[in-house]
Amino acid sequence: MIQIVYISSALSPWSTEQLLELLQQCMKNNSARGVTGMLLCGEDTFLQALEGDDLVIDELVEKIARDPRHAKVQFLHRRPIERRQYADWSMGFKRISERELTGIKGLKDFGAKDFNFDYLVRNEGIVDVLMDHYRAPHWDPLVRELDAKDKVIEHLKQALLQARGSVEIATLVLESIADAGKAGTLSERHMRLCESALADLRGGT
Repeated sequence: MIQIVYISSALSPWSTEQLLELLQQCMKNNSARGVTGMLLCGEDTFLQALEGDDLVIDELVEKIARDPRHAKVQFLHRRPIERRQYADWSMGFKRISERELTGIKGLKDFGAKDFNFDYLVRNEGIVDVLMDHYRAPHWDPLVRELDAKDKVIEHLKQALLQARGSVEIATLVLESIADAGKAGTLSERHMRLCESALADLRGGT
């Protein structure tokens, strides 16, 4: 089993709708292929960790490298692991903002504007801090406390993690509809996207 971490810069700005579609696709495909990981995004920059069987991850790496939506891609590491660090998520997700970064230990002089390809490639220590902060069980003090409990509480921890992911998906859906409404482009495609997201939420993804 291996883990890779990479940084990429989008060729053009991503809409909320595009981001939602990507996240849904990742969750579906990763779950089917036994891939776990986390995606952080901001300033049209993506920071992602992926882990799973060697062949599966290497195939994903090749696909990512060929993706025309990337202006540039930098793989920070590919290393063998004995156990998963992101076992709770087929794809954990968080958008980086000033509010999100406030109070993160080790990021005193790091702001949302610094979450960009050039800065992150030059500062792998910042990458490590971000990944450590958002990776379970460190993400939430409550989850950290629950981590040492019995199986019943382990189920509660899983529910909390799933709820957090559901909030992110729901937020993207609402922003997508709002953006389309303002632009006067609300269409049947948005309805299908909403129905798909609702099905995912009801399914506990």
